Amino acid sequence: MEYEFEPGLIDEPEKYDVNGLTPPGTLSIADKTWALKWYPGLKAALTTLQPFQAVAADLAVGQQVDFAITPTASRKYRIETKGASDTLLVLFEDISGEPRFLAGDDDSGEDRNASIAYKLFQGRSYIVRLRLYYPGQSGKVSLMYS
Repeated sequence: MEYEFEPGLIDEPEKYDVNGLTPPGTLSIADKTWALKWYPGLKAALTTLQPFQAVAADLAVGQQVDFAITPTASRKYRIETKGASDTLLVLFEDISGEPRFLAGDDDSGEDRNASIAYKLFQGRSYIVRLRLYYPGQSGKVSLMYS
């Protein structure tokens, strides 16, 4: 990221000592590359996660997978991972093709699995994102909602 520095804060090169540093106020190419790596866009068609049916994911470190959820009833649901991996779980509501953050859980390498309990509404569309931080013994993790 590019940050502004007042004159006198940077000794060399001398022009920055006298004039300071004022970046253009935009994202650099490196910023954009990093953002796309860690926050890739959604695929056009997501696999729909079915209630009470676990889905296995074999991910590499930093990889993520997204699933669609279309609840059949309005009620509180539990979305959770199983396995020995360190994961991040995030729930979004799909509003006109744009994901809006609702909830997330990072098991933070603790001896537990990532889990979200949230009220979902029939007739609305949701996206659940699973990201692998550390593979543990196998790198395999499963995801289910009920």
